[in-house]
This record gives sequence, C-alpha cells and structure tokens, in this order.
Amino acid sequence: MRVNLIIAIITTCLLQVSAAGFAQKVNYVKQNTTLHQVFLEIKKQTGFRVLYSDQNLNSQTKINANFKDSELAQVMETLLKDQNLTYKMERKNILIKTRPTAFPQTNTILKEIDISGRILDKDKKPLPGASVSVKGTNKVVSTDENGNFSLKGVDEQAVLIVSFVGYLRKEVPVNGLRSLNIELAEDVSLLGDVVVVGYDTKKQSELTSAVSVVSSEKLKDVTANSIGAMLQGKVPGLQVVNSSGAPGSNAEIRLRGVSSVNANQSPLFVVDGIIGGNYDPNDVESVTILKDAGATALYGSQANAGVIIVTTKRARQAETRFEAKVSTGFRTADFGNMKLMNGNELYDYHKEFYRDYVVGASNNSYKIDLVKFYSERPLSLRNQDYDWSKESFKKAPIYNFYLSASGKTEKNDYYVGASYYKEKGTFINTNFERVNLRGNSTYHFSKKLDLTNNINLSASQGRSYDYMDAYYSFLNMPWDNPYDASGNPVYVDGNSTFKWWSRDKINPIHTVQNSNHPYRGFNVNYDLGINYRINDWLTFASSNRLSASFDKGTNYVSPLAAGTYRGMGYLDELNTLNYGLISNQLFKFNFKFGEHSLNGFAGGAFESSKNETSGASGKGLPEGLNVPGVISSNQVIIGAHNKYILQSLLSQVNYSYKNRYFLSGSFRYDGSSNFAPSKQYGGFPSVSAAWAVSNEDFLADNHIFSNLKVRASYGITGTQDIGASRFLGLFSLTTKYNSMVAAVPYQLASPNLTWESKRQINAGLDIGLFKRVNLTVDVYRNDTKDLLLQVSQPLSVGFETKWENAGTVINKGIELGISSTNIKTKDFEWNTDFTLNFNNNKLSDFPSDIIKTGSWSISQIYRNGGNLFEFYMPKWLGVDAQTGAPVWEKIIYNTEGKAVASERTSEYAQATNQEVGSALPKYQGGFNNSFRYKNFNLRVSTYFNYGNKVFSNNLRFMMNDGHEPYYNQIKLPKDAKIWSGPGDTQATEPSPQNAANSTETSTRYLKDGSYFTIRNIAFSYTLPAAWAKKISMSDVTVGITADNVATFSNFLGQDPQTTITPTRYATPGVSDFKYPNNRQYLLNVNFSF
Repeated sequence: MRVNLIIAIITTCLLQVSAAGFAQKVNYVKQNTTLHQVFLEIKKQTGFRVLYSDQNLNSQTKINANFKDSELAQVMETLLKDQNLTYKMERKNILIKTRPTAFPQTNTILKEIDISGRILDKDKKPLPGASVSVKGTNKVVSTDENGNFSLKGVDEQAVLIVSFVGYLRKEVPVNGLRSLNIELAEDVSLLGDVVVVGYDTKKQSELTSAVSVVSSEKLKDVTANSIGAMLQGKVPGLQVVNSSGAPGSNAEIRLRGVSSVNANQSPLFVVDGIIGGNYDPNDVESVTILKDAGATALYGSQANAGVIIVTTKRARQAETRFEAKVSTGFRTADFGNMKLMNGNELYDYHKEFYRDYVVGASNNSYKIDLVKFYSERPLSLRNQDYDWSKESFKKAPIYNFYLSASGKTEKNDYYVGASYYKEKGTFINTNFERVNLRGNSTYHFSKKLDLTNNINLSASQGRSYDYMDAYYSFLNMPWDNPYDASGNPVYVDGNSTFKWWSRDKINPIHTVQNSNHPYRGFNVNYDLGINYRINDWLTFASSNRLSASFDKGTNYVSPLAAGTYRGMGYLDELNTLNYGLISNQLFKFNFKFGEHSLNGFAGGAFESSKNETSGASGKGLPEGLNVPGVISSNQVIIGAHNKYILQSLLSQVNYSYKNRYFLSGSFRYDGSSNFAPSKQYGGFPSVSAAWAVSNEDFLADNHIFSNLKVRASYGITGTQDIGASRFLGLFSLTTKYNSMVAAVPYQLASPNLTWESKRQINAGLDIGLFKRVNLTVDVYRNDTKDLLLQVSQPLSVGFETKWENAGTVINKGIELGISSTNIKTKDFEWNTDFTLNFNNNKLSDFPSDIIKTGSWSISQIYRNGGNLFEFYMPKWLGVDAQTGAPVWEKIIYNTEGKAVASERTSEYAQATNQEVGSALPKYQGGFNNSFRYKNFNLRVSTYFNYGNKVFSNNLRFMMNDGHEPYYNQIKLPKDAKIWSGPGDTQATEPSPQNAANSTETSTRYLKDGSYFTIRNIAFSYTLPAAWAKKISMSDVTVGITADNVATFSNFLGQDPQTTITPTRYATPGVSDFKYPNNRQYLLNVNFSF
C-alpha cells in the first residue's frame, strides 16, 4: 500500500513537471529563419535543450516562425508538422526521434490495394531503374525506362521508400492513394558541395587547406585547348604563360611561384583520382587546385609544385542524355608591339649608315653622303615593299567537334565522350589534329560493392616547324620578293645575285616547301576502381591505372632546300614508348559519435614506369626519300631505356566537432629508385586545422557573415624529379677507338644525393558576406631545402660540376580571391571574380654563386640573397653625346670587394655584370565578369602580370645599329633618336659608325614584361526551354567567342609572355623569334537532348 502511494506521488510530480514545462511560453517571430535558430530561442527562453540526429532532421531547413506567446508543446508540434518525427521530454531536454509505426488493432481489417506511379526528377524527367519498396516488408520493384512502377497487394496505410543513385532517399505515405507521382531531389552533397582532395573527398565546409575549385560553370565558355589556358586568371596564385602559339602547344603553369632550380616546377596533374593520365578539355567536369602542404603532402615527393586535380564528366541524371558541341572559326597571328619597317621606312633608316663620320678623324662633316647612298641604294627600293610576315603567317581555320552520351540506372551509370579537334597553324605548313574517346562507367553490384571502369584513348598528329624558318620570316628585308614571275618560291643561297636578302640569304618560303617536320602520338589509359563497403564505417578502395603511349617525331630537309643540307638532305627520327602502372590500395574509415566525426584512410601506393627511345639521324638522302635506311653519311643510331619505381605508404585522419572545429593530419612515406639505396626513402607529414566561426552560437543571429572560417596548415613535400641515375658514376659509350666502343667517364657519382624537401606554412581566412560576396585570403611561406644542384668542382676532379644537395629557396606570398554577385534579379545578373597573388623568393645557403649562361650569352645568377631567374649583365647607360658610342656602367670595387663608385665606359669589356631584375613577376591575377540578361550571357575574362623583366633578343637583330645591314629593322619608338653629331644629347641610339659591341648583352634589350590582356570574351544566347522542346532538344545555346583579344604592354618586341622553364636551349624570361600567340574567333553551338 505504501509503495503504491509513493509511485502515485512520484508519477503525479513528474506529470506536473512535464505539464509545467510544456506550459512555458515562447515568443519568436522571424521570416526565413531555420529550425536551428528556433531551437536556440527555445533554450534561451525556456531552458529546454532540443536534441536531435542530423540523419533524422535537417536543422538548416528554412521556416517562417510566427510564435506569439505560444506554449512550448504547441511550438514543437508546429515545427515537426508533416515530418515523420515526434518528441519526448526528459528533465531539461527535448528529444526528437522517429515516430514509431502505428500497427492496427488485431480486430481491424487490413485493406490492401494495387498501386502504380512514376518516379521523376526535379525537371519532371523519368528516373528508370529507381528502387521502390514497401517499408517493413520485402516487397520491392524497379521503375521501367519511363520511370513507371506498380505494386500489388499493398496496405493502404503503408509507406513507400524510393531511392536512386545520386538522389535523396524519400519516404512516401500511401494514404489510400492508388496512383502516385513521386519527385526525387538531387543529392547536393554529391553534386556541388564535395571537393576532391588527395585520395578522398571532403565537403567544402570541412576544408582545412588552401584549395581552389573551378566548376564546370566557369569552364563552359572557355574555348582553349589546354587546362592551363582555361584556368588563366581564374585561380589565386596560379601563373599561366602562353609562351608559344604553335598548334597543339600547352601553356606553362606555375603555382605560388618557383621553388626550385632544377626540379620540374609544373604542378602534378591528377585525373580522376590517379596521378597522371590524359583527358580532353571537353570531358572536364571540374578542376581542383591544391596549394598548401595540408592538401598536397599526401602526394609526397611528386607534389612539390602543387597539385591540379581534373575530374572528368559522369552521368548526372537517369535517362540517357546526349550533349554536342560544334566550334569553328579562325586564328590570326599576334605580333604584339613588334612593328617592322616597310620598304620606304627601311630606305630612310639606311641613310644613317652613310653619315660622314669616321671615329677619330678630324675632318668629319657628320652629314649623310647622299651620292654614295643613292649609288648603292637605288631610289626604286622605296617602292619595293614585301611583307614577309604577312606571307609566312596566314589566317588559319580551327574546328572542334564533341559528342557525349550519359545516363544512369539503379545499377549502372555511364558517360561516353568523343571529340575531334583540328587547327591549322598560322605559320605556313604547320597544323595539329587530335581524336579523343573517353568512357567512364560505374556498376553497383550491390549496396556494398561498386566497380568503376574508365578508359581514355587519344591519337594525335601534326606538323611542327624549324625555328630558323620563323626567324627569317621576320628578318628578311622587304626589298625582295620570295616568288618568281611564275609564282614559284625563289631558291636563294650565298652565291645568289639577289642583293637584298638577309645576311644568310635564305628564302623561308622555299625552305618550308622543301622540308617536313611531322609528329604523331597515341595514348591509352585504363582505370579500374573497386569500392567495397565492409561495414557501416569501413570501406576498401582500390584504384589502378595502366597506361601506354607511343610518340614519333621526324625532321626532314630535302636536298633541294637551301642552306647547310643543300644537295645532301638531312633526316632525324625519334621514337618514344612509355608504359606504366599505378596502384593505390586504401582502407577508409568514417565514425560519427554524437557531435564528433572521425574519418580518414590508410594504405599503400605503387608506381612504375618504363621509357624506351630509339632513333636515327644523318645526311646524304636521295631526293624524295626520307627514311633512315637511305642515310648515307654521318649516320647516328641512338637508343635508351629508363625505368622508374616509386613505392609509398600513406595515411590521413580528419576530425571535426560540431561542424565548427576541424583538424586533419597526413603522412606519406616514399621510396624512389632515383636515389642510392641508403637515401631512397623520405617522409612527408602535414597537419592542418580550421575553425568555422560562422557556425558558433554567438553568430547565430548575424545577417552579415554567411561564412567565416580561419585555416592554418604546415607540412613537408619533396621532389626527386631530376631523372634517373643521377647518383651513379656513369660512362658514355659514344666514343670509338680503332673501330671499338670506348667507355669515357660522363658523370661523377653522388651516393649521398637525396630528396629536395619543401617546408610549407599557410594561414588562410574565408569570409562570406551577405550571401553575395566570398573572400579568400592566404598567406604562405615555402622553404625548399637541399636543392638538387650541379655544383662546381675543383679542376683537379676532372669534371666541371657534380650533383649535390645544396642551397635553399625561400618563397613567400599573399593570395586574394573575391567572388561576388553584384546584381541578381529575375532578368538580370552580374557576377565578378577577382584574383591577386603577390610572390617573391630569396636564395640562401648556396655554397657559391652559380652563373648560368644560355644562348646568345644571356646570363642569370643564383646567389645568396638574390632571386631566382635574376638577369646578370651590364647596365646600358645610353649614348655618348660627343662620340655617338654606346655607354655602359663600370663598377669600381675596393680591395675588400665592396662597390665604392661607378663610372661610364664605352668599352664593353670593362662594363660590369650586375643583377638587373628577375624574370618572375612581383604580382599577377585576373579580373572576370559575367552578365546575364534573360537568356543572353556575356563573359569577359582578363589577366594581368606585373614586375618581371624580359630580355627581347629580337631587338639584338632588329635594332642593331647597322651591324647587320641586311636584316629588316623594328620601327623605333617615337622618342628614339639616332645620334647625328657631337653634342647630340637627345640621342638614344648609337651612331652606326661608332657602335662596336652595342648589340652585346646588356639592359639595352632588357624590358619591362608587365602586361594586361583581355583573355576571353564570350557572348551567347540560350533558347527558351519551350522553343528548344519544339525541336526535340532540352537545351540549345549559340554563341561567339574571342580569345587573346588585346594585350596592353610597353614591352618592345613580339610578346611579353615568354617561357618560365629553363632548358638547354631556353632561358626563362628571354623573348626570341618564337611562334607568335594567336587571336582566335569562334562560332559555338551547344545543344543537348
């Protein structure tokens, strides 16, 4: 009795507490708020904390709250209305949970009905292969090709569960209905919010590293044929240089400057999650750029220069979708500010060669001897004006055709894309064409097992050119015509009577017609991926790639061509075969406990590649035959085999708490065959963290910050990319003695050679304002230590250099990226993207100064405290007003080697080499705008580069003060003046009679390489959906684009965009007679059905 009384009292008290709790009042009125905000208000006003699972409830769901003095129970009922959820109070907590299924009383008669319906996407298109099941039973069917389904004998109060790959799962109460049309929403987490980073994916909100993503939306109007050109100006910190306009050429890419002297500084490309691989720009879905070590360290020794991840297209909707693109147009050569003299201008310029001035003579009149001039330069030359560049560079057509098909079912999704690209070069007899075929598919064997197959086939061919042919197309004088009276190219050589040809008397039109430089290539990649979900938290992921490529290049000069090989001909042929294997085996885990999340992976990677080359060259070819077997003179046979292996262990752990605090750590252990056995392994760790400040409670009610995140990372990457066998002592077997092969020492052994390592630190801030402006700022410092250098050796060693680890490059910079929606209405929208990157580097720990001298005696110096690619040459001081001689600067040093004074000198041998500027820019970036008015779209993309120096080697020949009187000349700037006599203080150019050594390497030809370019303008019109539907299309867009529209620069020469890659034949920052970049104009038609 007493026990029963106690129970009754306790129960009554609990009921009173509960009733009192639910009787509490809530006041909260706000439009377009979230459930999360309402729960915070409930806690604030009543003290009750609302607890729920993210799997059951989306707390970011938007609602209009209108609670005025409402009881807590009423508020909860309103919030959970139309959701299969209920709630329960425990102490000061309100627990939200799934509403239990109501079972009928045993005396209730169950009524069964037959159901039919259709499963659709948001565009009312059918989803074939969708799964429709009855909850709590084993009844399940799949939709047909039109999205239809039917179920028999279903309880009229049952709940249907509908699911489809790529879409959110949906539960639908039957409620006695016999016909249902059910619409599924796309899983946004699979479509846009997920970023591919390293060997896994992350939501953008979870990123702790410096990562930029360029979506398909921002790439769709780009008509460039390479990823580099597509990305120019769109990514903070990404420098893109189009150093050649030759057909099939690719842009040079640098991410956050240059951090090494000899190692490859191009970012590592990863295609569909596997290092390397080929792709067609038409197949690209998105591009992700990993910048700091927090993101790149997982690629260890291959990621020293950053990582660019290319994700190709896959199916995004159920029914088969066809997409086609047709682009056609033309290109014209862009010669920049290199304006050549016409016949009349060159005639007047040559008068300066006849000025009466002999150095040291006392009777100089300084007047032009017109009598002698007219006798040697007939007046008729004024009317002889042949434009060599116009004849050598023509308007060139370009074509690009693309067709794809994609679709998905519950079991399979696929994408197939095919493209054909062809461009004729603006320089005569050059071209490039490529055929590409890609197939991506994923088969879902079960809920546990997925199998992915990707294959890419690519075949290309084209014709290249001889540098000297382009060289003479600029230098030949306008006073002679390359064609005879019959229109045939004139043969010219050193014995010809033609007087006005270039010094070497070469007709490039004739040479091009009597030479051939073809190349061809074939490439295949096959990817196999296996994804097996062992249980709810553990997955095994295997990704593998087999690749093979074959390339063949030929250079042929006919015996009929003028020049060195006249009467003999020349041929060289090189064949290259590459094949490789990459295999990654990972175990991925994912735990969630309360508000904590822990995920990551661990596993191994293996990479192997083999390269085989063979070729032949020689002279003595019969006319009309161009195969190695007919070579009769100076025959050389070459061949080589190289093998490379990289083995790795890798792991990563990611932790998050409350979706506010994120921590990530990774470690990779690489072993490379490029080093001696004792030095083959290196470890590359990283750690990164982020704080999503905008998810904190104290910013819950703010209307300013839609996103606010602070990031930081530290890590180490490395490089071993200097080629195989650099640590070995090598012998060359190319020398013969008494008809026998002789072994000659070729390379000193370097058994202690080891990895370059880059220590990277990064701090970043991501800010979203008013849901219209997104700002990203990153500050970084990268220290690359133990540089792989060829260090000078004592003469007693017998070798000039030896591979050693020495020196450090310190690279620092700031990146800024801004994206904004300036105006957005129903009919009009204006968006802006702005990127900016400041970068500088310093060298330290070098054992001694290293001076690299390239072609034409152009030098760059590497020394402690200096910059990379720092030009090293005398300073040009102009013209001696009394003598017309060139003047350079001579530095006077004291006994301690310190500069104490400077003086002017006209003796080039006495001029002092100095550091005069780097080929790397101080800052660069892009400014892009897109406009939409109804169905019209306009995009304008620009790019700028500031603060670098470019040596215009063209000017050495085309502003040569009469040294080469048989070369055409560039038009002198308006403020330029040739010296005319003593006291001419306005002269900027030396006297042709006193210009000895004036064309030697100096800052006379070193120019400011800054420029601003309108990179791309795209204008398009999209047909209204109703119009497109009438012609059986789902989307039709017609547009025109213009690339490389205009470049604004003070650079005097062909183009300020020059190579930034040091090679045996090229020096960074040197502008020579390159294949000019092109302006491109295209008509584009895109349609899908």
